[in-house]
Amino acid sequence: MTIEQPAFGKRVREVRRAQGLSQGDLAGDDLSPSYVSLVENGRRIPGAKIARSLAQRLGTTVEALSATDEPGDRLTRRLGLVGQLVAARASQLAGDWPAARRQLESVVAEAGAGQDEVRWEARWELATVLGRLDDAARHEAALRQLLDDPLTRSAPVLHARVAVELAQLLRAAGRLADGVRFAEEAVRVTGELEPGRPERAQARVALLSVSVDSGEWSRAEQLGAELQEEVAPLPAGELRASALWAVAGAQYLGGHPDRALELLAEAEQLLAATDGMRLRLRLARARTLLALAAGPQDQADALLERARQAAALVDTPSTRIWLAVLETAAALRRQQPAAAAGHAAAIDPDAGALTPLDRARCLLHLARARRADGAGEAAEADFKKAAEGYEQAGAFRLALESWRELSAGRTGEGPDPHAVLMP
Repeated sequence: MTIEQPAFGKRVREVRRAQGLSQGDLAGDDLSPSYVSLVENGRRIPGAKIARSLAQRLGTTVEALSATDEPGDRLTRRLGLVGQLVAARASQLAGDWPAARRQLESVVAEAGAGQDEVRWEARWELATVLGRLDDAARHEAALRQLLDDPLTRSAPVLHARVAVELAQLLRAAGRLADGVRFAEEAVRVTGELEPGRPERAQARVALLSVSVDSGEWSRAEQLGAELQEEVAPLPAGELRASALWAVAGAQYLGGHPDRALELLAEAEQLLAATDGMRLRLRLARARTLLALAAGPQDQADALLERARQAAALVDTPSTRIWLAVLETAAALRRQQPAAAAGHAAAIDPDAGALTPLDRARCLLHLARARRADGAGEAAEADFKKAAEGYEQAGAFRLALESWRELSAGRTGEGPDPHAVLMP
């Protein structure tokens, strides 16, 4: 096959950029980045062997890189890519994440000039699939590449969507400072959107949640007040529930536990009609933990019983650990140290299902139970591990509270920051 320049080089550049590769990445060990640059600029015609090598590294063929770019051909290719995108979405609905990943990677590799929107959607969905496959490193890399995409930078809605996803990913990974930075970026780019746009609320939920986790509680109160203004126009559903939930965390830390529990109850009603099982479970834990810390006894008991029923229906390591935490908190509230220690024995802080922040929170409850039961040395070790875990995640205020509790005990005055679970 004859290599036609500059069409071949242009296509190589398009596919390389779509995959987030540099010229050095494509060059490998046997070519130089400058040679790749010459090929892409149409100033060098590669031989058949080099052309095949470049195609293999891009996950395509020499024929695809040499394809003509007539209008009819572009339309045919676009329809083919849309078909692959639809097939990938069907795989996701079926829960076949590996197949969805392969299909989306193919769309990203094959999308060329004039197909930016299709490529963007494929890369966005690929990032989501990588998250479901627990490939955290590639998930983050995919999102960072999307953030640098010209289409992302030119559209505030897309920019905010990616920045929020990055903020949530980094927060879950225990990198709170980075999470704050991307959440602030999302809030900034949505500032000019009209109130009621979901992207505005999503950005503010992300920033409020990561601010509470990182210990910026005075800022959280202001952010909560701002987010409340965004809630009213939102339709019933997960986003409205998440916004109310986030505001509840700020309300509790601001000294308004009754209002916080009211908001959590309203959020739980909204989520009851959705399919977001993981979010519903976490919200139920958040509400129960807060009720055990600051709610009336009958409400706390009723919520704890619901948590037991949920754990019986959804029996996972994470569910079992959280039920043990709730049972421990309930026993401590009733001043039953032996029972608290018994429940705390089921808390496994090293379980892979926990985020770094949740692991530290579980250790804190384990330490409280051991101290109440008279196991002073073990309690001290767990308090220290909890504080160190918070510090590593960037939750320095929570770490400080853990060190204080280790040295002075829990006074019972003011809100318990370890009882706050954010969306």
